[in-house]
Amino acid sequence: MIGIHPIVKLNSRDVLKSSSYLAMVIMMLIIPLNSVIQILKTNTGPLDYLAVYILLILNISIFFFLNMLTISLIVISEKTTGRCEYYLANKLEIHKLVKIYGWSSYLLCIGPILIFDIMIFGYALFTNQKVLIELYLSVSFGCFAVSFILFSYFVTSTLTLLSMLSKSPERIRTYLSVSSVLFIFAATFPGTFIKKLGFTPDRNSIAWIIGLTLLVLAFVCALIRYVLKKKLKNEVVVLSFKQ
Repeated sequence: MIGIHPIVKLNSRDVLKSSSYLAMVIMMLIIPLNSVIQILKTNTGPLDYLAVYILLILNISIFFFLNMLTISLIVISEKTTGRCEYYLANKLEIHKLVKIYGWSSYLLCIGPILIFDIMIFGYALFTNQKVLIELYLSVSFGCFAVSFILFSYFVTSTLTLLSMLSKSPERIRTYLSVSSVLFIFAATFPGTFIKKLGFTPDRNSIAWIIGLTLLVLAFVCALIRYVLKKKLKNEVVVLSFKQ
């Protein structure tokens, strides 16, 4: 781990020892993998789009659940326990600390998602699921992947800033938990609506649409992040501890 800041190492070690994080990772790998397998077994022909749609949405869902947990275990936990205040008291610049927290959370989220996609691709190769093999090797999935990386980075960075500036971090934790669950339900509506219309887009169209949507959302998060960074000062964060 040469070149990685000691705080990132410390955060990663603490989170990897957390039973809640390990349990969440296991659930986020096994349940979505089983869901995709079951859909592939029951849907063929024009309904292949459903398997692709759910696969892409599952990537985003896994990110939200893991991000909620890592933000809680790193940023919110370190604010409430006083470790964050200790770093600031020892002259660690606030913007650098926020960047460190953001990267710690981001890496702990993106790792399991990468493992999930490797598992899905391995299953697709082993069972010769041409729909998924062609999806993973397509330009449209490349667009989705790049957009997803940008989106997840800016979301993590923005939520880290919000948690650092918040005077009630426990409330942020609740909002993140509820939002993660609501996303699962909200994400099923577009697929159901399209199916009822009798419109069956191909896998490339779905990947392009979701990828471009994530790109727009990444831009929105980048703007919010830019505004929040202007408010980020040592005294503002320190005062938030006292509330």
